[in-house]
Amino acid sequence: MLWEWANQRSSVYILDIDGTLMPSAEIDNLCFWQAVFACFGDRDSLPDLHNFRHVTDTGILNEWCVLELGRPPRPDEIVKIKQDFLQLLESAAVQNPEHFSPLPGVIEWLQAVSQNSTVYAGIATGGWEHSARLKLRLAGLDRFQLTVASSDDAEARAEIMQIAANQSLTQHDDVESGITYVGDGLWDLQASQSLGWNFIGIASGEQAGQLSKAGATRIQADFRQTS
Repeated sequence: MLWEWANQRSSVYILDIDGTLMPSAEIDNLCFWQAVFACFGDRDSLPDLHNFRHVTDTGILNEWCVLELGRPPRPDEIVKIKQDFLQLLESAAVQNPEHFSPLPGVIEWLQAVSQNSTVYAGIATGGWEHSARLKLRLAGLDRFQLTVASSDDAEARAEIMQIAANQSLTQHDDVESGITYVGDGLWDLQASQSLGWNFIGIASGEQAGQLSKAGATRIQADFRQTS
């Protein structure tokens, strides 16, 4: 599906990062909460991301602080958490670089897109921009010079996605095949549905089943070309 659509005229793809371009979702979540708890004190368990209204770094931190502390995070606390988070990701990459390796077919697909003057790809991530760019560099995907919209730009995922789309439409104002979001989470599908976008899920097993149950009709395990 990805390869078939990438060959269509005037297509726009907006891509998630964690769990979509690389298997970094679990380690990213762990490092995020380690940074949060280092700032505010340990908690018994990691919160369930599905319980947050906006599953983005900014949205999660804001909501968690209001629930746990009765107030939003202060600017200095956000700065500290961001710094610690980046350091934790860098350490994780040294110890377990496989978490930041591109999924099969990602590099080949992005190369094909970059060679097609009528197809555009950009990033819309629920993460912060500094961590997104680190992951792209670690995965060797920074070479594609993808534009990045992140939760530094907006709290809601759908708003981040729309910002990414607006960036692409400045270069492709004659989109014929619509906009497609490529993601792995239920929140990715829900945001795509709210925007009226096409959606391709990158998932397998139980996660693929959840996406299918929620209405996703195009799901594949990775970016490899399929017959």
